[in-house]
Amino acid sequence: MKKNGKGSFLAALWWLMGSLCLGVLLILLAPRESRLSQSENRMLAGFPELTAETLQSGEFFSGIEDYLSDGFFGRDQVVGWTDAVIDVFDKRTEEQIQIQEAAEIERLLVLDAQGGEEMPLGEDPSEPEPTAEPTPVPTVQPTPTPTAEPTATPSPTPVLTAAPTQTAAPTAEPAAERTPTPSPAPTATPEPTATPKVIVPLAAGTETTLELTGIDGKNTLVYHYPAENLMTFAGVLNRLSDMLPEDGEIHYLHVPVSGVGRRVRTNLVTYNGWVSTMEDALQTQVKERVYIHNAPAILNDALANKEDVFYHTDHHWTPLGAWYAVNSIMESRGYPGLPYEEYEYYDHLMGRDKAGREDWLHLLEPLNPTHSYVLTNLTEAKELDFMNRKYTTYIAYINNTRLPWRRFTGGFGNDRKALLISDSFGNVFLPYLLPYYHEVHMTDLREDYYNEKDAGGTFAELLRYHEIDDVYVVLSTANGVNSYNSLTAFGRTISK
Repeated sequence: MKKNGKGSFLAALWWLMGSLCLGVLLILLAPRESRLSQSENRMLAGFPELTAETLQSGEFFSGIEDYLSDGFFGRDQVVGWTDAVIDVFDKRTEEQIQIQEAAEIERLLVLDAQGGEEMPLGEDPSEPEPTAEPTPVPTVQPTPTPTAEPTATPSPTPVLTAAPTQTAAPTAEPAAERTPTPSPAPTATPEPTATPKVIVPLAAGTETTLELTGIDGKNTLVYHYPAENLMTFAGVLNRLSDMLPEDGEIHYLHVPVSGVGRRVRTNLVTYNGWVSTMEDALQTQVKERVYIHNAPAILNDALANKEDVFYHTDHHWTPLGAWYAVNSIMESRGYPGLPYEEYEYYDHLMGRDKAGREDWLHLLEPLNPTHSYVLTNLTEAKELDFMNRKYTTYIAYINNTRLPWRRFTGGFGNDRKALLISDSFGNVFLPYLLPYYHEVHMTDLREDYYNEKDAGGTFAELLRYHEIDDVYVVLSTANGVNSYNSLTAFGRTISK
């Protein structure tokens, strides 16, 4: 008995020591810097900084926990093997999979509301050194453009009269069979209705919805929007409208996350499209020169044609989806749209879902030479590459979300400037605005995203300093009408 007991003790001791040594070895071999996980589309935790302050606050110990979870050696291989084993034993029915997909939509909403992979200035080690170029103080008053009524006779479009010059061709030739070829203009372009001069409040307790329309007549409710939320958000847009020049316009777009769009596109035997009634109700609550655009209506025909307007492996929409939206808005204003194929794209495989469907990055080459800057302290400018080809995920678009303010110069010969207020869904929307403006600016007003100290002023001060003419507000459903960001944080920031 004693001999057997001693043998068991030694075996357990050696096992314990071996596991301890293996654990130490894995930690020593693991990368100590934060890095991008291609398979999970997020930044993995690096080894936390050890200081008296981080020890006292407990930040070091919580950072160690995240590091041990994300940083062990061979993590991507282990995660891949685990997923493969799970797939082999996956016995879920199609109905169960659809139920879990609905739960996944909610998870994606939370992910985007928390900010995803957005990085402030300075967190990307591949960024170039800061340039000395300051933001010039504007000396020319914006040239008024008569666009107050989108349904009126189109006004001249100086931004498109000169033939733009192409930039250098991409280093990799895009695969022809993977480049979408939509028609020049979406067939479901909605025209914003004229805002009534007297705003009649919505009836208390009423709500509008976004529903997937079933071919059997049974609709699936995805979102509901209470009247109180619509009126609160309309008040935010109205206050923003008061800050613009007399000919300035606001255009709002509320974009579903990809999980919702995929349910339509991949289940056309169940659904024949989707319908959102929120936008029409919101339009009745906003002032003149504020226009609400219906993203589900704009994208409906493209979904029915199985076009890739949403990603399969990511919660964002694609550049093609954003192109449809920009063209719809511009045509409602009387401006001509530009064909999707007018642009050149650098294509890169982004990933495949479990069904083998491919997602591709389409990194747009601007029609005119474009410079991209991150602005801090009002006038300090740091230039970044317009697109970042080092990344193979969504964060490659316009070199990721950067804080607190961005400026893009496109070289067109008019004096109008636009501001895009958005979450990460704006990253594929912004490039298609460039042909219509001399400059396009960008900021993110989600909670804790806009920092007055870093920006060099309040939002209102920067809006005036840069002489912004038009504002585009593009938000995913995670940060739109029903969210804390739109109902509280957004309004608080613009009111300062």
